[in-house]
Amino acid sequence: GIGTHIKVKDFQKSKWFYTTLGFKKVFGYGPNEPIKENYNGIAFAVGTAMIKIDEGHCAVKPEVFLETIPSSKMSLMINVDNVHDLLDICKLHNIEVAVGPRHYYWNTIEVVLIDPDGVRLVFIAPYTSEEAKLVKADETFGQIPL
Repeated sequence: GIGTHIKVKDFQKSKWFYTTLGFKKVFGYGPNEPIKENYNGIAFAVGTAMIKIDEGHCAVKPEVFLETIPSSKMSLMINVDNVHDLLDICKLHNIEVAVGPRHYYWNTIEVVLIDPDGVRLVFIAPYTSEEAKLVKADETFGQIPL
């Protein structure tokens, strides 16, 4: 698998975001964790990949952790079984949906969230007409452009 390391500005806020969305903790590290470190961090499993968030790192300048990602130049693509469960979690916990459900002609339904540091997360589910109706997917991109 592949992994992404996100240097976070507010560890508690990021931890809440990822755990609330259902990301599964593999391990944590920090002053109060079994794996001792001078800063807090968590590794989450995402299929065979990993997303790590932490508030410090011995090889990274501290000012990097204060930066946010200002654009959609890069996004993480996360495969899910459906997007309706994700949308239910977002509604329940007041997590803003940056781009609502869209049906794409490559047979996916996609939803975009932005984490507290500006990282774009694209959740991708296989297209079914039932799911598209359930989530009221935008059909603008559902047909191959001519």
